[in-house]
Amino acid sequence: MTLRAGILPRRPSRRGNDSRRLRACARCARYTAAALALFVVDCVVQPAGLAQDSRQPTIAELEAGFDGQFKVGSWAPFRVVIEGGSESATGHVEMTVADGDGVPSRVHAPVDQPVSVAPGQRVEVALIAKIGQLHGDVTVEFRGEHGVLATRRFRTGEPGPLAGIQPVATQLVVAVGGPLASYSDAYFERRHIALADVESVGELPRQWAAYEGVDALVIGTTDERIVEQLADASGQLEALTQWIRMGGNAIVCAGHNAQDVLVPDSPLSQLAPGTLETTIARLPSTALETYADASAPFQGPSGRFLQNVPKLANVRGRIVAYAGSGPRDLPLVVRTAHGFGEVVFAAFDLDQPPLSTWTARPQLLDRLLGHATKRAQDTEGDTTGEVTTLGFVDIAGQLRAALDQFAEVQLVPFWLVVALVVVYIAIIGPLDYYFVKRVLRRMEATWITFAVAVVLFGAAAYVLAHRLKGHEMHVNRVDLVDFDLASDLVRGTAWSNVFSPQTAAYDVSLDAAPAVPSAATPPQSLFSWMGLPGDGFGGMSSAAATTPLFTLAYNFSGRLDRLEHVPIAVWSSKPFVGRWWAESAAPLEAELVDDGRLAGTLSCNFEEPLEDCVLIYGRWAYPLRTLEPGQQIDLATQFDPQTVETFLRRVTVRGDRDVAPPYDQASFDIPRIVEIMSCYDLAGGENYTGLTNEYQEFVDLSQLVRNGRAILIGRRQATTTQLICNDEPLDDPTGQGWTFVRFVLPVDQVDAP
Repeated sequence: MTLRAGILPRRPSRRGNDSRRLRACARCARYTAAALALFVVDCVVQPAGLAQDSRQPTIAELEAGFDGQFKVGSWAPFRVVIEGGSESATGHVEMTVADGDGVPSRVHAPVDQPVSVAPGQRVEVALIAKIGQLHGDVTVEFRGEHGVLATRRFRTGEPGPLAGIQPVATQLVVAVGGPLASYSDAYFERRHIALADVESVGELPRQWAAYEGVDALVIGTTDERIVEQLADASGQLEALTQWIRMGGNAIVCAGHNAQDVLVPDSPLSQLAPGTLETTIARLPSTALETYADASAPFQGPSGRFLQNVPKLANVRGRIVAYAGSGPRDLPLVVRTAHGFGEVVFAAFDLDQPPLSTWTARPQLLDRLLGHATKRAQDTEGDTTGEVTTLGFVDIAGQLRAALDQFAEVQLVPFWLVVALVVVYIAIIGPLDYYFVKRVLRRMEATWITFAVAVVLFGAAAYVLAHRLKGHEMHVNRVDLVDFDLASDLVRGTAWSNVFSPQTAAYDVSLDAAPAVPSAATPPQSLFSWMGLPGDGFGGMSSAAATTPLFTLAYNFSGRLDRLEHVPIAVWSSKPFVGRWWAESAAPLEAELVDDGRLAGTLSCNFEEPLEDCVLIYGRWAYPLRTLEPGQQIDLATQFDPQTVETFLRRVTVRGDRDVAPPYDQASFDIPRIVEIMSCYDLAGGENYTGLTNEYQEFVDLSQLVRNGRAILIGRRQATTTQLICNDEPLDDPTGQGWTFVRFVLPVDQVDAP
C-alpha cells in the first residue's frame, strides 16, 4: 500500500509552537505594559490632577457645639474653617446631617451673601444645625456657582470634632469665664453632666436657637475681660438674652467685681435682680452653709467669712439664700423669672478662694443648678417595663405617638395579616396543585396559574390597603401659645404629624401670623423635624445603624423657617415641630396680689371662650372651668383652691385616705399630656410619670410658679397657626387639632417671706 505525499497531515513543528508562545508572551507583555501605564496614571498623573485641585479651597476644620459639646436632636452651633487655595473662590457652606429618621437634611450659610476666600486665607463660617442620630455621617461642602469646590466627611460619636455629641438625657452645662474650673470631672460624671468650658464670649453663637440643647449656662465675672467682651459682643449678648426669655436658664456669679458687673450700663445689669447698693467686706458664711445643706464648715483665709459680697436693693424674684434677719437684708442667691426663663444671681464667685477650695462646693453647685440636675441621675435607657414596650422614654415621645393616631387611617389587625398569609400559601400551594392536576390535567399550566394567583392576590392586597389607609393627606396638630404679661413676649410651639398617602416630597412651613393678629411685626419662626428621644428602636440615641428610606437630602431654608422637598414614604407620617415668637399684648388683664393668699381680678378679652381653665400659683390650683369673652373674675370670692398635687394627679378621697391613680403612659389623651408637660415638676416629675421631660423641657412652667408667677392654662377651639404644604394651607377636615393658651401672670408680693 502506497501513500501519496501530502495526504497525511503534517506534524506541527516545535518551531511553530514556539512562535505561538512568543506571540502569546508578546500579548501578555502588551497587557502588562497597559496595566503599568494605568498604574503610572494613578500614581503620577493623578497627583498632578490633585496639584491642579489645590487651586481650590479646602475644609480645614470643623468646630461643633460649645467646646465640642452638643446634644442630639437639638439645634447647636457649628463653625467651618475654609482654607483658600492658590486661587480666589466664592461660595457658601452646606452641612448635610441625618434627621431623626436618618434621612439626610441640609443647612447652608451664610444666608444673605456668599463668602469669598482669598488664596491662603482662612475664613470661618458660623451656622447652626440639628443632628438627629447619635451615630451618623456629617458632610460639609463649600459650594460655588458651578459646583462643589471642597468637601469633607465627619462622623458623630467617633474621635474627631463630633465626638462630643450627647444623648438627650445628658445635662449640658456651659460655663463662660471659668466659674466651674475648680470642680473635678468626677463631679460631672456622677451627675451625667457634659461640661462645656467657653473661654471667650466671642465663641458664643449669635442665634438664640443654638442654645436649644443647653440646660444651664453659668457666667463667671472674676475675669474682668468677660464683662468687656460682653460689652463688645452685642450679637452674642442679644442671642443669650433671647434664649433666656424663650425658656433658658442662666446663672450669673458676681462677687469681687460686682461693682463693675452691676453698674447700670453694664451688659449683665439687665440680668441682675436688683440694683447695687454697696459691698460688704466681710460676711459670716453661716447663710451659705445652710443654703448648701453642708456638713463641712466653710473655712476661708479669714475664718468663716465671705469677702466682698454685693448688697442689692429693690430685689425682685425669689430670695432663696440670705444673710441677716430677713430675706431683703442681704440676698445671696436670687431666682428671677426672665420672660419664660430664669436667671439665678449668686453674690459670690465659685472659682475664687475660699469657695473654690470648700469641700462642700458640690452641694452648693447642686443647689444653684436646681432643677437642671435633680433628674440627672437617670439615664435614657433606665426606664423599663411598659415604656420600653411603647417605644418611648420621654413625655415628648408620648406626645409624638399620640399625634400619630389618625382617625381616617386604620391599622391592619395582626389576625388579618396572619389570615391573608395562610390564604396566600394555600392558593399558590395545594389549591394550585389540585387545579392544574385534577381540573386542567396539565401540570405545565402552573406557570400561568401561579402568575395569575400572585397578580390577583397582590392587587387584592393593594385595594385592601387603600381602603384602610386612604388616599388623602392627613395632619394632627397641637398648638401651644404662651403670653408673658410682664414683658409682652409671645412664644408658640406647634407640633404636627403629617400622613402621606403616597411617596412624595413636600415643602412644609409654619404660618404663625394668625396667632398674634395684634403683633406690631410678623412673628419669627423656626421649623424642623421632631425626633424620638431614647435608645430604643427608631430613637435618636439608638446604637443600631439606621438605614433611611431616602438618600437624597432635603433642604432647610436660609432662615430655618421652611423645609424644602421633605420626602415622606407611602402610608407613613413625618413629625414636625415649629417654634415662633413675637411681641404682642395679651388678651388678658390681671391684677393679682399675694397677701398670704392669692387675690385680685382677671379680665378676659378673648374673642371666644377659653375652656378647661386652671390658675396655678404657689402650691395651689384654682379650677376656673370656662372663661367667657369679657368676663371678669374675682379670685378672692369666686373660687376655692385645691393643692397642685391634688389637681394634677387627680387625687380623690376614698374612705379615710386619698387615692391617686398612676399616670397612664400608654394614653393618647392630648390634653392630659400637655397638662403634665406644662407642670411636669409640680406634678412630681419622673417619680409620678415614669417618663423624663428632657427633649421639650422648655414647655414646663413649674420653675416660673416657684419664682412667684401665676400660670393660667386654658384650651380654645380654633387653631392659631397654619401648616403650609407646597405653598398652600394644609387643611384636613378629619384631622385632629388642639390649641392650648397659657398666660404667665406677675403677682405683687405683700410682706412675702
